[in-house]
Amino acid sequence: MSWIEEGSRRFHSEISSTSLVLDLLKEHQFIENVGEILIEAGEIEDCTRCSYQARGLKVDGYYYDSDTSRLNLIVALWKDEIEEAKARVTKTEIEDTFRRCLNFFNRSLANLSEKIEIANEAHDLARLIQECRNDILNITIILITDGIAERRPAEFQTIDGIEIKKIIWDIKRILDFIETGEREAITVDFGEEGKIPCLYETNGSGVYTSYLAFIPGDLLANLYSQWGTRLLEMNLRVFLSARGKVNRGIRDTIINKPSMFCAYNNGITVIARNINFEKADGCSGYLLGASDFQIVNGGQTVASLYHAKRRQKADLSDIHVPMKLIRIIKEEDIKALVPRISEYSNTQNKISLSDLTANDKPHLELHELSKRIQAPDPTGGSRISYWFYERARGSYEETRRLDAKTPAKEKAFDAVYPKNQRFDKGMFGKVWNTYLRKPYVVSLGAQKNFAEFNSWLKEQEHELEPFFKQTVALLILWRDAEKIVRKQGFEGYRHNIVTYTLAWLFELTRSRVDLKKIWHEQKSENAVLVAIEEMCQIVEAHIKDTNQNVTEWCKKEECWRILLEKEYTLPDGIMACFMDEGSKDQRYDSRTCDERKAEEFCKDKGSKAWIELFTWAKQRNFLTGKARSQCFPWKTKKNQMQEASYPPPSDDLFWSGLFTEISSSARKRAFFRLLSLIP
Repeated sequence: MSWIEEGSRRFHSEISSTSLVLDLLKEHQFIENVGEILIEAGEIEDCTRCSYQARGLKVDGYYYDSDTSRLNLIVALWKDEIEEAKARVTKTEIEDTFRRCLNFFNRSLANLSEKIEIANEAHDLARLIQECRNDILNITIILITDGIAERRPAEFQTIDGIEIKKIIWDIKRILDFIETGEREAITVDFGEEGKIPCLYETNGSGVYTSYLAFIPGDLLANLYSQWGTRLLEMNLRVFLSARGKVNRGIRDTIINKPSMFCAYNNGITVIARNINFEKADGCSGYLLGASDFQIVNGGQTVASLYHAKRRQKADLSDIHVPMKLIRIIKEEDIKALVPRISEYSNTQNKISLSDLTANDKPHLELHELSKRIQAPDPTGGSRISYWFYERARGSYEETRRLDAKTPAKEKAFDAVYPKNQRFDKGMFGKVWNTYLRKPYVVSLGAQKNFAEFNSWLKEQEHELEPFFKQTVALLILWRDAEKIVRKQGFEGYRHNIVTYTLAWLFELTRSRVDLKKIWHEQKSENAVLVAIEEMCQIVEAHIKDTNQNVTEWCKKEECWRILLEKEYTLPDGIMACFMDEGSKDQRYDSRTCDERKAEEFCKDKGSKAWIELFTWAKQRNFLTGKARSQCFPWKTKKNQMQEASYPPPSDDLFWSGLFTEISSSARKRAFFRLLSLIP
C-alpha cells in the first residue's frame, strides 16, 4: 500500500467515525474537516459550511471578508475511494465542479436566494452575494477533494471586473499539510525590471541581514491582490478599514498627494527566509526576489494601496514605499525574533500576534499535561485513557506513528488516546470563550476567536492541572450540546446555536455548573442536557429573527444582549448539578488586564468628570449624541456638581488630554462595560 493510500485510509476512517458520532453525511464531515485545514493553512480566515446543490449549481462553504472585498467559495468533489486507481479525479470532473460553483455565484447575483430555503445557510450566502455585488472585487474558488488530482498551478481569470482565482486541494495536498503543517511559501519577484536597488547590512552576530529599499506601490497592491491577508499572517489578520484616522490619512495621501507618500509614510517592515540578491559596490546591490515574504509591520499601508487602486482607481505609478527587509539567517530564531520585530517596529495601529502563540506558554505545558493526566473511567473500572491536546496540527498522528509501529501497538494507542478525546487550539478557544459568555466572539471564526481567547489566557494565574480538567469538562458539554442540536433537525448555524445556548446557560447559572463533577463522571448531567434541549429551541428562533445575514448577526454583541432579555426558567433538579456556594474552585473573569485597568481608569475620574466631559464634547461636536450620552450613568446631585474640583469645560488642555485617553478602543469597551456595573 502506497503512502497516499495509507494516509487516505486513516483520513477516511476519521471522517467515518466522526460523521457517525455527529450524525452527519460523510461528505459534510469532509467539508468541515478540510475547512479547518484551510484555516490552519492560511487559505481562508474562516469557513461556514453551506452545502447546496441543484441542477448545474454547487457550493459547500464560504468566507467573505468585507474589508478586503474578497469572497472565498469552497466546493467539494467527494469520491469516497481509497485505492489510487479509483480515487483519480479527471480534468472533466474538475472543470465541471468549478463551473457549477461559478454558476452558483452568477445566479446569486440575481435572485437565487429567493429559491433557497431560508433555514439553509446557502440562502445567507446567495443573499450576501446579491447585496454585495458591487463590492466584491476578488473571488477565490477552492475545490476540495478526497481524490487524487493532477498537480496544476492556480488559474486566474477576470469576469466583469472581478478577479477569479481557482485552486485545488486534493488528498495529496491535504495529507502533505497534515504531515508537515507547512503553508505554501509566498515567493516575490521585485519590480518590472526584475530588481530593486538597495543598501544592506549584515548583523555582526550572524543572526540577520537587513536590506533597505523602495518598493513600487503598484507591486505591493498586486501582491495583496494575489495573496490577501496571507501577506500579513505574522502581523494583522484583518485590514482595519479606512475609518480610522491613520488609514484615512494614508488613503488621502495616495489619492491627493501621491508624490508626498514616501515623505509621509513610515514604510513597511518585512521578513523573509531566503533572498535572491545581486551584490554591487560596497554595501549596495539589487533585490531580485524573496521567498516566504511576510509583512510584519505596515499592513495598513499595503491594504490601503490595494483599496485605493481598486475602489478609487488611484494611480500608484508615482508611489514608492520605504521597505526594511530582514532575512533571519537561523530557522530557530524566527519564532523568537518575529514577534519582537513586529512589536518594536509598529508605530501606527497596535497589532496582535496570534499565529505564533500556540508555541508559547501555557500551550506547551498543557500539551504535555494532556499526555499525563489520566481521565477517570466513568464505569468505575480501571480503563486508562487521556484527552490529547493537539496544539499543532498533525501532532496526534505523529505521536501515534512514533509510539505505535505495529498493528497491535496501534490498537493499544487508540484505546489509550481515543480519537474522540483529542482537541485542537480552535476547539480550546471555542469552549472557553463560550464559558466566558462571548458567543459573538466565537461566531467570528476560529482564528479571531483564538486570538482573543489567547490574550485572555496569557493573563490568567491558575494551576494548569485543574484548568485542564475544566477544559475537558467544557469540551464534554460542548459535544453533548452539539448532539442535542443536531437531533432537533435545525438547518444550519449549528456552531452559532451551540455557543449561544451554552453561554446563556452559563449566564443563567452564574457559572455554577459543576465542571469538576463532569470531569469525574466524563459526562454531562441529565438536568443540564434537558436545559440545553429547551434553550437551543429559543436560541435557534432568536438568531434567525433578523433581517440581516444570520451568520453576520451572530457576530454582533447586540445579538447576545437581546438574547439575555428573553425569559427561561431552568428545569427542576438542575441545582444538584451546581457547585456548592462555598466552593473554592476557581471561576474566571472574562476581562483582560487592559480592560480591568481601563475600568479603574474610568472609575477613578469620578462622575463629575464625565458630566464635564459630555459638555466639552458636545460644545465641540465630538462623538455622536448617543456616544456622548454614555457620560451620564451617574445620578449626581446639583450641589455636588457645583463643588466639582475639575477644570471648567473651557480648559482645552486638560479635557483634550482626557478625551484622547478614553478614545482608545480598549477604554471605550471598558467604559461601555462599566455602565452595566453601576447601580
